[in-house]
Amino acid sequence: MLTAKKWSLIVTILIFILAIACNNSVVGPDGPSGELPRDLTPQEKLLIEADQQFSYDIFKRTVAFDSDEENLMISPLSISMALAMTLNGAQGDTYDEMREALYLNGLETDEINRAFQSLTELLTTADRSVTIKIANSIWHRNGLPVEEEFLDRMREFFDARIEGLDFSDPSAPDVINAWVKENTEGLIEEIVEEIEPHIVMYLINALYFKGDWLRPFDTDDTRRAEFKLETGGTVQTDMMHQEGKFALYFSEDVQMVEIPYGDSLFSMTVLMPADADMPINQFIDEHITAGNLTSWRANMSVDSRDITLQLPKFEFEYEIEYNDILKSMGIVKAFSEWEANLKGIADVSPQNLFIDHVKHKTFIRVDEEGTEAAAVTSVGVGITSMPPQMIVDRPFVFIIHERESGTNLFMGKVSNPAL
Repeated sequence: MLTAKKWSLIVTILIFILAIACNNSVVGPDGPSGELPRDLTPQEKLLIEADQQFSYDIFKRTVAFDSDEENLMISPLSISMALAMTLNGAQGDTYDEMREALYLNGLETDEINRAFQSLTELLTTADRSVTIKIANSIWHRNGLPVEEEFLDRMREFFDARIEGLDFSDPSAPDVINAWVKENTEGLIEEIVEEIEPHIVMYLINALYFKGDWLRPFDTDDTRRAEFKLETGGTVQTDMMHQEGKFALYFSEDVQMVEIPYGDSLFSMTVLMPADADMPINQFIDEHITAGNLTSWRANMSVDSRDITLQLPKFEFEYEIEYNDILKSMGIVKAFSEWEANLKGIADVSPQNLFIDHVKHKTFIRVDEEGTEAAAVTSVGVGITSMPPQMIVDRPFVFIIHERESGTNLFMGKVSNPAL
């Protein structure tokens, strides 16, 4: 397993859906190929534009937040879809903050839902030689009065499995985790360790990707090689080797290659700073933007000569809780026990629902055959404890006073209000 900071960029810039998001075609070894089976709808285009902005924003914030982590990978699509499901139950300022943080201000809720629905269908059927599974589920505490309109939307637009469980049963997490394992083909086995007493719902997205390289690497050509670390040392890694035609772009800022899967509709984009001495986190902060990626991809070209491509094999998993990062992106009220407005999920007055945590786990394996990756995002919804109560059902004292001066105008007691 590779443990170099530089490789965190190469891994994380997978974001396999962005190959589609930028164009209707991707540059393959012999030029543009891998066209989508249909044109994107206007709502899909707006959703993809929003998803790109969200992707680069949350990626940069993740790298900055977890700057000491040498290898990391996130799935912006998984995170945004889990939050979009939650958005359906948000109201007022809570809704506005969430929609803005997801860069979805140009779309109404029904448009957002339809766009996710149609984009899911498109992504999972676009390339029959690549496997993409997108699954959603909602698990709620038995007895929670979940709004039927909310559940209907989850079924219709997100094809969500909805199930009530006895959250006090120690086996309840096993039921949820079994669903996670099934829908990530066993790559991620657990997202819920134990269910805290105040948790009443989980909204979960699972995403699975498996793609074989258009041209696999020959295992006989894989050799041990040195990989340079930012600290100045090196580590030994299994380096895959291939000679062929690949789309490249070199500039004073970046060195970049596209490695296609299947029929070239999906691809892995690998980027390194042109300046070998630039720290990878600085490169991400200064150069990894939607605008740069669009421009760089537009300028990629395939040389008439075969190039040498060397790529390390690697495999790792990553986990993060997104509460602080999402708050920094503007989702504040949703995490507040008494300011959150998730009454579209369930009205539990005088108690209140709020987002307790957003947990994200990923796994990736890259070898000579291709790439297998998975992500799970879980939005845990909590319920506040009963608010303090003062039930005046016994003798009491009352004082009528002027607050600024503290002057008491009237003072009294009531021992029997019925007299």
